[in-house]
Amino acid sequence: MQIPAPIISKLSQATNVLIIMSGANPDSLAASLALAGFLKKIEKQAELLSVSPKFQPLEFLTGFAAVRQDLDPVKSFVIDLSTKQTAIEELSYKKEDERLSIFIKPKRGSFGPEDVTFRSSSFPYDLLVLVGVDSLENLGDVYSRNTELFFETPILNIDFRAANESYGQLNLINLSATSNSEIVYDLISQFEAGLIDATMATQLLSGIISETDSFQHVRTTPQTFLKASQLVSLGANQQEIISKLYKSKSLGLLKLWGRVLARLRQDSNLPLVYSSITANDLGQAQASNSDAEQIIGQMIAQLGFAKLFLFLKEETAGQSTGYFYSALPLDAKTLLKRFDPHLAAADALKFTVSAPLEEAQQQVLEILRQ
Repeated sequence: MQIPAPIISKLSQATNVLIIMSGANPDSLAASLALAGFLKKIEKQAELLSVSPKFQPLEFLTGFAAVRQDLDPVKSFVIDLSTKQTAIEELSYKKEDERLSIFIKPKRGSFGPEDVTFRSSSFPYDLLVLVGVDSLENLGDVYSRNTELFFETPILNIDFRAANESYGQLNLINLSATSNSEIVYDLISQFEAGLIDATMATQLLSGIISETDSFQHVRTTPQTFLKASQLVSLGANQQEIISKLYKSKSLGLLKLWGRVLARLRQDSNLPLVYSSITANDLGQAQASNSDAEQIIGQMIAQLGFAKLFLFLKEETAGQSTGYFYSALPLDAKTLLKRFDPHLAAADALKFTVSAPLEEAQQQVLEILRQ
């Protein structure tokens, strides 16, 4: 993919970059880690923010622990002093319990109130890079509580899905790619291919493997295999990736998967499979919420005969969390808009239904069947 020149130019000019993604999506997380590593190599400041719990099997990747899950972009209070009439001889300050006194001694004459002005500094970032986020609203509270940051700071929007709303001042959307990691690989390669080391190669290959389910997904292209081969030649540790992603499933996840299979149902009129678990199931399987987050991905990977996948998890007696994935060209977000869906792991939509589990399942099935 040819990267547009304005994107290369913007990255070259930026000094402080905030990379935002949904850490529940392993591809977006891995691509963001690689991009952050690259930016630091070209002497940029790069911070990482996830708007969801991080996909734990990727904790072996360099930089995983540094990904934050909160945002507090504080503006500094700036005091400007005009030195047009005289220079500063000495500067000092005194801090008391409820007061800060700043002492400025001029070289000659004096400073007056007319020489002093006050203002707030700009946000600490000069570029936001959003990876695998199809709309700003999908950032949830991070966006709603910091709208000023998103309006004042240029955005580079990176994604491979057609659902992306192209909301950035710069949009790097490649519908022919099979993952965000592929796009980031193209970006780094065009910028300075020689900077890709074994760490970045492992991060990028982890994203590609997770998004394509180890190259089994129907979207996998010859270009995907070519890039994966190039990353291995650059030092990507393919064996470790496979071991961490596919050979280290927790006992809780395996027990939970058994319960999901026991309740698995197939719709007679739709290419749909669906299942659910109760809060009690989670406890009896000794599984975590992170294990439950991975179930929809397991359904997509293991139940290839279906095209639509629905999984519901009981939270309380009157509230359930749902996950839905479509391999068909459906506008699933609009279909389920009454439940305020947002993107989660495995490109599935995650939503909340304010109803007991059985009733919640029937509500969603009725929408899909209509």
